[in-house]
Amino acid sequence: MKKAIVIGGGIGGLSIAARLLKDGFNVDLYEKNKSLGGKISQVKFADFKFDLTASLLMIPNDYTEIFSYCNKNYKDYFSFIPLNNLYKVFYYDNTNYTFQTDLPSLCKTINNITNNDLNDMYSYLNFLSTNYKKYLLAEKYFLNTSFINTNNFFNPLTLSKVYKLHTLNSCYKDCKKFISSEKLINYILFQSMYVGVSPFSSPSIYNLIPSATQYQGLYYIKGGMYSYIQSLRKLILDLGGKIHLSSPVDEILLKNNTAIGIKIKNKNIHSDLVVCSSDYSYAINNLLKDKSITQISKNINNLEHSCSTFIIYLALDKKYPLLNVHNIFINKDFRKNIEAPFKGKLSSNPSLYIYCPSSIDNSLCPLGCETINIMVRVPNLLYKNIYWNSDTISKLSNNLLSIVSKIPGLEDLQSHILFKHHLTPIDLKNIFNTYAGSAFGISHNLNQSLVFRPQCTLPKIKNLYFTGASIHPGNGTSMVLKSSKICSEIIKE
Repeated sequence: MKKAIVIGGGIGGLSIAARLLKDGFNVDLYEKNKSLGGKISQVKFADFKFDLTASLLMIPNDYTEIFSYCNKNYKDYFSFIPLNNLYKVFYYDNTNYTFQTDLPSLCKTINNITNNDLNDMYSYLNFLSTNYKKYLLAEKYFLNTSFINTNNFFNPLTLSKVYKLHTLNSCYKDCKKFISSEKLINYILFQSMYVGVSPFSSPSIYNLIPSATQYQGLYYIKGGMYSYIQSLRKLILDLGGKIHLSSPVDEILLKNNTAIGIKIKNKNIHSDLVVCSSDYSYAINNLLKDKSITQISKNINNLEHSCSTFIIYLALDKKYPLLNVHNIFINKDFRKNIEAPFKGKLSSNPSLYIYCPSSIDNSLCPLGCETINIMVRVPNLLYKNIYWNSDTISKLSNNLLSIVSKIPGLEDLQSHILFKHHLTPIDLKNIFNTYAGSAFGISHNLNQSLVFRPQCTLPKIKNLYFTGASIHPGNGTSMVLKSSKICSEIIKE
């Protein structure tokens, strides 16, 4: 039986480990930290539990497919809860609207926002339909396909499909073609920013995110996203895999341009293949020390990396029924505050994402209490003008809490805080080895997507594979699950 080593116990490492076990490999997974999950980890305080980062569950089939591949019923491992309310959206003018999954409720919301303008209604639905077609096209021809062989991309059929995606427009310009309501545009663009790129410059293909969300809905996993990590852990153990925690890998061993194992604490551990699921840019620069990698390392430093994120975790001794699981606050000067992190600035009036899973899940905190994450995009650490010291963190935290406390119904929030914790770009860099603290890996620019994005292998290096947010098809839990699937198929070939 061939032996495979998997580096990293995040979503990519766990999912590929399970696939390799199903394919007959003897698998050992090595994780740097004391717990699994990587950035999809967990914060605990007393009886309060918080998802560390990821919270949006789109495309549920990507979550269940790995279990069916391993001949397991996912219902034995975790449970989905479909969300009828997609988002509660609060605006700086003290208005708020709930966007729901069903068409009649959506139409009512649009009418309320646009004062019953039928043209706005038609245009908004046309926008969703047009971009959902793009999503279906991307799902069929690009998101589940490897481009290691560039001929898979540079051929008449595929290029004709690329043309139909109309990627040259930005997300903003694509919105403006259809929608005139500023409130609706900002709601769409906030979601298009989830890949960590400004929607005012990113390819319009990322408008498929809000479109697919509206058509396919959002889901929640009982116990939070970390429950999915625990289900993958159980799956690996059920399949006979081995998991090693507190085991940071120092080096990927190469011999004659072939991966032969890893080094941990000056001990060489050999294997038939190595799959690296740690941050791609970090791995290239730090784990591959062979001279043959020098040029690839130089190329990494020339790539553009995504923004970072700052998160506040609040344990509250009061319920706030006005909050849904997923909430957005759209602030004034939307374009200015959205573009700030991509220009190396901390916005004084940022737009926010507020995650409140305890609104439907009482397993996360005591009765009568609430768990809330407040998240804002911030510059990555390549911008040297921001010092993430205690003063910066305190000022940013106080500003965000002040903004949230101005939302009608949340005015007393700060007086009900039992516990407060923060996640900064420094944490992302030091705890999870993310390059420059960039929360979403290599940026999703047009020249860093599809065939132009790192693939799951390196040229001329055998038996070494990669999966994760910086690997095609990209970041987000669903995309990382797809990258693991693509990688396992390449290994089988």
